[in-house]
Amino acid sequence: MFTMDFTVKPATSARWPALEDLFGRSGASNGCWCMYWRIGPRHRDRPRADNKDDLRRPAASGRALEAYPVDTAVPSHTGNLFPGIVAAFARHGFQVAARRKPDRPVMRKILGPA
Repeated sequence: MFTMDFTVKPATSARWPALEDLFGRSGASNGCWCMYWRIGPRHRDRPRADNKDDLRRPAASGRALEAYPVDTAVPSHTGNLFPGIVAAFARHGFQVAARRKPDRPVMRKILGPA
């Protein structure tokens, strides 16, 4: 079995070039720049630069973490639990900031000053 050590760090203005390098010229998944989780498939209808700019704004603040878990309390929730479940994020201080779909909230944890 292959394993690799890695460290997860918040995306900040100082680390933005590393995120750009990780996502590559196309912006991760064909120009998505992780906007699918915020706006759904509409990310395909926007210029890649808009998706990138919309991700850069919260990264530049360096003051919050976002997660996109599954809300298993919703009866018709997706069975895909790969991104985690709401209850686990809530236990660690994340709060629902928005809901793109009933079972897929955007959860946010506010960090200290940047």
